Amino acid sequence: MADIGLEIRILREKKRMTSKELAEKVGLSQSQMSRLEKGQRRIDSKMLERISVALGVSPSYFFEKRGLESVTPAVEDADLKHLTLDIGKIIRQRRRQLHLTPEELSDKIGRTAPYIRALEEGEIEYLSPETVAKLCKVLKISAYELFDAQQQIVSDLKRQVVRLKQAHTESTLGQIEIGGAKRKPVPVFGSVASGYPTEFTLEGTPIGEIEDYAYVPKLDDENAFGLFCISNEMEQQGSPSFREGDVIIFSPKAEVRNRDFVFARVRGERPLFRQIFFEPPAKVRLQPLNYNYPPLVIFSSEVVSTVRLIAHIARL
Repeated sequence: MADIGLEIRILREKKRMTSKELAEKVGLSQSQMSRLEKGQRRIDSKMLERISVALGVSPSYFFEKRGLESVTPAVEDADLKHLTLDIGKIIRQRRRQLHLTPEELSDKIGRTAPYIRALEEGEIEYLSPETVAKLCKVLKISAYELFDAQQQIVSDLKRQVVRLKQAHTESTLGQIEIGGAKRKPVPVFGSVASGYPTEFTLEGTPIGEIEDYAYVPKLDDENAFGLFCISNEMEQQGSPSFREGDVIIFSPKAEVRNRDFVFARVRGERPLFRQIFFEPPAKVRLQPLNYNYPPLVIFSSEVVSTVRLIAHIARL
């Protein structure tokens, strides 16, 4: 069955339309449109017809196959709804059966209560073998239950990546000619309930809601992406200072050096925007500019990826 929500998002982005604009055209709120595109909201025939009119296609467009034969049947037939919550649901259900609070469970596995809540909400993208082993021991569940749910998530992401890659070859969306050179807009992704996006393509680009686009002069990186700065953790009296709501743009192609500002993904933690310091022996310090917040000091092996900041669009 076609993933209609994903196809709606792809077509909307091809037409350079934000989710807010499409939502207004069809009588939905932006959050409802976001849930619809993520497969978390049912689409009846009347709503599909309104969306089709707004995007200039017939409803049958969303049921056409588009070269996904290379995806295995197991992946193509995967249940696409709420997969990222499956592991969290298993953990929450078992925790409640054992009458444990998030604080009690976090103490038993050496984590924090906010980490347990984020895990149960499906916002933690990576579970280390050590964490899985501790959870299974405390909750008295089989590791196969968690790994099976995690494999479903991986399968879903693979299928979506295949479709998104194909969508890029179908159109030169967003390419404009300026002085004989082609420039592509940089997608600016919205935040999720826990903060910065937590799901990513194989190239390191966030998977989520594109809220706007930005242009960066002389940028040559098709995987560059933007985010809206969250909280006041990177704000200070002097310069540079990053206020909440500022647009921060990152390039996976750019080399990360000591003291650069980076978007960092760390095992067992939520993604962070920080200044990076490389410290011996084989340690990394992720430092907020606001010293009311503590730095995160970890081993280099715990870092999943770091992407360098290349542009900052500040609010006036």
